[in-house]
Amino acid sequence: MVRLFGLQDVLLLRRLQPQCVGFNLRRLLLDAPSPVSSALLGYLTHHHLGAITCVRKDMIDGQNLWGFAQVWPRPDRPEWDLGYLAPSLTSDENADLWRGLLNDLVLFGVERGILRIYARASEDTQTEGVLRQAGFTVVSREEVFALSRCEEPASPSRPAGLRAVGSQDSWALSELYRQAVPQLVRRTEEFPTRLVATPFSGLPALTPIDEYVWAEEGRIIAHLGLCSSPKGYWLEVVALPERRADTSPHIRYMLSLAVCSPRTPVYCPVPDYAAGLGQVLRALGFEAYARQVLLVVHTAARVPVRRQRRVMGLEGRADVRTPLGHICPEDCGQKP
Repeated sequence: MVRLFGLQDVLLLRRLQPQCVGFNLRRLLLDAPSPVSSALLGYLTHHHLGAITCVRKDMIDGQNLWGFAQVWPRPDRPEWDLGYLAPSLTSDENADLWRGLLNDLVLFGVERGILRIYARASEDTQTEGVLRQAGFTVVSREEVFALSRCEEPASPSRPAGLRAVGSQDSWALSELYRQAVPQLVRRTEEFPTRLVATPFSGLPALTPIDEYVWAEEGRIIAHLGLCSSPKGYWLEVVALPERRADTSPHIRYMLSLAVCSPRTPVYCPVPDYAAGLGQVLRALGFEAYARQVLLVVHTAARVPVRRQRRVMGLEGRADVRTPLGHICPEDCGQKP
């Protein structure tokens, strides 16, 4: 049995909240409201704000097993981001409940015109396995680095060629992402708008500190974006593969815009396809924090449809060829 969250489920979510599993490190590290408050906000605003939450009950060995799943809509896009699943994967029964909840989310998504549901999960075999069994496929993997203490308190001068992003950079940014990001990832996620914008409606917006491009002779070499919340900063760097090793002064300048401390670290994700960027971060004092995997399930698929076409000059002509071994009634003098 599955249903959308209602006020009668508040106590259930409070009971399950300590057992829930969260997704997407950026949201969890920078600003993660509780599942209960997110569900209430979604319910009271008819899901214009907050999260969409579904509650499921399975009957196992004569006992009720309850769970919930929560997704965040992406503003102005037919996509959801998986936020929480509960209870945690401590048994096979819970894994079955997860699969049921994920299938329910897909059905809810189809009813609302949602095309894709994303899940940024911690890179562990059990979680990834259940998501795959529910129809999710892996898009990319990344390591998130963290810097809790900046060594250079003084702001360095801005490197040559580093400037704020402008509207005139649209085509050049698209060309950068075409060369720096694998095609599968580009098809799945929209770039470059996700650098400093938060895709979670209803969350307090992450504050954009600044967004820069490093350009040389009209060509964009790298795109850097920094956003913040009271809990820390999120830095994203996309650079041409052959120039990633040269991004150190540009990243150092971005760090000068942050008030880095153990209470407000700077986090920076490095996809596995961005080889070399992790070494630059380590040289700047970053340390590996966690790994996560991006998965997606498509709720709708395009199916090719064949249409009949008329060929000029053949209208009105009948040229029926009978397969060998088959005789038409007319050949036998019989009426069809």
